[in-house]
Amino acid sequence: MVGQLGRAVMSRVFQRLGRPGYYIDVSVPYELRSKFSTNSIQRKLGRTYKEALAKRLKVEAEIQRMFGAALNTASLVEKVQAAYELVPELKGVPLNQLPYTDKENLTDAYPNYLDDKGDPIDPQEAALWKALDGKSTWHEWVNRRAAIENRAKSTVLGWRSNLKALSTWAGTDYLADLTKSKAIEYKEYMLTCGKEPSTVKHSISCLNGFWNWGIDNELMKENIWSGLKKRLPDSNKEKIPPPEVFSAATKKASTTSARRKEIDYQFLIQRYTGCRQGEAAGLRHSDIDLKNRMITFEEWEKIVRYEKIRGGKRTERQIRKFKTGKKDERVVPINSALHEVLKDMPLKLDSDDPIWPRRYKAITDHWGEAHVGEYKTKYNLKSHQLRKYAITKLELSGKSTPGIIWEIVRHKIPGASEVTIGYLVPTPEELREAMEILI
Repeated sequence: MVGQLGRAVMSRVFQRLGRPGYYIDVSVPYELRSKFSTNSIQRKLGRTYKEALAKRLKVEAEIQRMFGAALNTASLVEKVQAAYELVPELKGVPLNQLPYTDKENLTDAYPNYLDDKGDPIDPQEAALWKALDGKSTWHEWVNRRAAIENRAKSTVLGWRSNLKALSTWAGTDYLADLTKSKAIEYKEYMLTCGKEPSTVKHSISCLNGFWNWGIDNELMKENIWSGLKKRLPDSNKEKIPPPEVFSAATKKASTTSARRKEIDYQFLIQRYTGCRQGEAAGLRHSDIDLKNRMITFEEWEKIVRYEKIRGGKRTERQIRKFKTGKKDERVVPINSALHEVLKDMPLKLDSDDPIWPRRYKAITDHWGEAHVGEYKTKYNLKSHQLRKYAITKLELSGKSTPGIIWEIVRHKIPGASEVTIGYLVPTPEELREAMEILI
């Protein structure tokens, strides 16, 4: 996840062999490894996985504050909080709940002086006073929301990234007091920094959603981001490459050479089914049924033990989630071209282990990012273009109803409501016929 240091903080939840319970392992920043005399810090989270997930954010935040204080990149609030983490009887106590004498000593040490306009001269000292008064930082917002909503890690990363950028610009971790004029000013700042309007629109969407959440939880009274997305254009849609590019890429992925030792089965599954990268990369051996010529796409979670690239074994809990959750689960026929390719695939038919466990990225619960990142160089195609190509072929064939397209790729056709799609349930024969269109 992205920590309060503004950098990627590698962490994982794991089990130790021969020991009960779950632990968190957080990588120590390279420049601090000599100081801490270790490459990672481990803490026990709890006896059950559910307990571990509930405590993970809090424990990781404590470790991150410790790193920030050591690097001198933490805010004043984080440094003070990190200092109190070293006091056993005050460990984990919020600043607003410190003993009165400690609060008095802090306000004397960091007086919150104001300028002629009544604004704080030092935003860091002003933020400390707010913390002592019980106001929460954006870090606390994210931790609180993530613990309750059980969102995907990538979503939480997006929250942290956008709130961190706003916090840096505003000069404070306490964002609830920002005004509408400040929101407009920030929007103009992002545009003048050269960010694409579509990127600015995406950032405002994230902040808009967070302020709506804040209003529901009585953290602020007004959504200062409301209406600021108007007249900001969406990103330009990329054109689908010509058929000959897909043909050449398919041929290349289906063959081996002196340099390419293995057939790229993940690419071919995406090519012939139109599924998303994570849906293909996170497939288990048992998900591919060659006898009945079907592929099952479903969410799963299990502890996986696999061989590392540089030798040795690794045990970790791996999670495969879909973009819209259980709605994306489906069983798709394997067309004749893909079946011909998969016949030689080394599958363990009785195993529910993932086919490519090393393509899992625990920090975000994403699958296949590094692998599909090479598609542009290898095949002159981006991963999502395979999905767009499949959807376009199905739409233009004249034989595929919205219900068929939905069953195959979980993509809605504009104008077709969920109710309509629910009534358009295709037969297995219709699905198999449609899959042949993707050849």
